[in-house]
This record gives sequence, structure tokens and C-alpha cells, in this order.
Amino acid sequence: MRYKLQSLSGLLAFDATARHGSLTLAAKELGRTQSAVSQQVKGLEEQLGFSLFIRRPREVELTPAGRALAKSVKNGLEGIDATVTRLSRRNEPNVIRLSAYHSFAIQWLIPCLPRFNMIHPEIDIRVNADDHQVDVAAEGYDLAIRGGWLGKLPPGVKPLRVETYMPVYAPSLSGGELITRDNLANYPLVGYEDRSYWNDWLEHNNIQLEKPDYSKTYSHSGLLVQAAIVGAGVGLAPLATAAQALMDGRLKCVGGNPSSNGYCFYTVPSEEPPQEKVAVFIDWLHDEMAQMEVDLQQYFAG
Repeated sequence: MRYKLQSLSGLLAFDATARHGSLTLAAKELGRTQSAVSQQVKGLEEQLGFSLFIRRPREVELTPAGRALAKSVKNGLEGIDATVTRLSRRNEPNVIRLSAYHSFAIQWLIPCLPRFNMIHPEIDIRVNADDHQVDVAAEGYDLAIRGGWLGKLPPGVKPLRVETYMPVYAPSLSGGELITRDNLANYPLVGYEDRSYWNDWLEHNNIQLEKPDYSKTYSHSGLLVQAAIVGAGVGLAPLATAAQALMDGRLKCVGGNPSSNGYCFYTVPSEEPPQEKVAVFIDWLHDEMAQMEVDLQQYFAG
């Protein structure tokens, strides 16, 4: 089959310009001059024999023909990119590209990874810590660890952990004295901007506080736990994020029962069933979570 387009050099310039509606932004994305991008688009129009854009002083607008072509080009480039990504992964059979939420990766996963490396030195885990919910396969990952709510998980997904929350504090905050439910109101209460987490724990433990200080709030659990570690106050922390600091004595727990709102972590592989290396890693994640739960139970029992 002989294709009507004998040169494809202008398609990337056209695609970028169509997406941005601007030659300037397209040039910035492609690392070219605006003049070069404009010439490539004009060259494509000359090949086709019709206009793709209506040109205005500071922007461009797709013509009806341009909109139709932009959709086809977008689909084609996405398909090519997906194929290149898939083939690239095959060239590194012992690499797992992993996406995980930042706080989870820093506070829980990274401290545990040396144990996986000792068991499976042949598998290289490459972690990208990012709160953006990635398209696992399309963005070149083999596996993602995500957070969600029980009852709203994809069908057949087994939670890696259903999170529980407890108030934690640095020993220095109270001068070495225990912080209990009776003197909890004497200290700043560190939490998320959503106070329902604190409210749930207090209600779960039948505690009422008069004029609690909720002034210190954080958007991420990693920041919340770090604030508690440096003595900013008593933080209502997810135990997976705080576990390592509890075990090594940087944090202590206020007495009581953990609360849970059904938030959980789960894994999303790029393929079903997962590749063997990914299945091995997922099994290890579940084993690590189970061991952490045993360690936490021993910690609270002690």
C-alpha cells in the first residue's frame, strides 16, 4: 500500500500545535523554534492540499479538517508510544518500574526494599514516588501501588493493607512523660486538613476534648509523621507510615484503639496475569505487610 503522506516530519509539530492551540507552546514542548514548527506545519498543509489551522495573532484554531486529522494523529501516536513502551520493557526483563504514592514510598517502601534486594538480587526495583494516578501500562510502569476505599476497589482486587490510625508523638514533646487520653488536650493535635480522621479516632475511643488545638495540619501522611517526629505535636498517623519510627523509638503511641475509615492500599499491575517478576514482588509486599502487622501487635502488647 502506498500512503498519501510521503513525509511524516510535520505530524509531531501538527500534533503538539493542535493540543496546545499555540505554535509557541508547541515549540517549547518539542524543543524547537516557533519558526521551525510553523514551517513544518505549513509543509504538511502543502502536502495535504488543505489548511489545518486558522491562524490568529497569538493562537491558532483547528479547521474542521484539522480536527479530524488531529484525532487520527493522536490515536496513532498513542498506539506507537504504547508499543515502544511495551518493547522497551521487554529489553529489561529483570527490571520492575514501580509507581507509588510519595508518603508510602518514602516512609514504608524504601526502608523495606533492602530485604527484597537480599532475597531477589536479580530483580531491580525502580521507584517513582508520585501522587499522580498513572496509567500503568501507557506510562511505562510494570506496577503501581495506589490508595482507595474499600467497596470502591476494582473487581477482584485484594487490598495490600486496610489502614488504621493512632495518635503518635515524639518522646521529647512531653519531656519523657507519657501522653495519655487524660492529658492529650494539653498538646497540639497534628492531623490532615480533614478533621474527620481525628474525630473518628476520638469517637471510636469515647474521648471528648475541650477546645482541642487543631492548628497544625498537613496534606500528606509523610509530612504529618515527620512533624510528629520533630515534636510539633501529637499526630494522628496511619500506622503503616509511622511503623518504622514506632519500632525504633522515635515515636510513641497514645493509648487506645486504632480507628479505620476504610482507606486501603492495593496493587495495579500493567498486565493480567502479572509477569512473573511482578507477581514475586506483589507476594513479597503482602508478606511485608503481614510481618509489619505482627510487629505492631507485639509493640502494642509490650
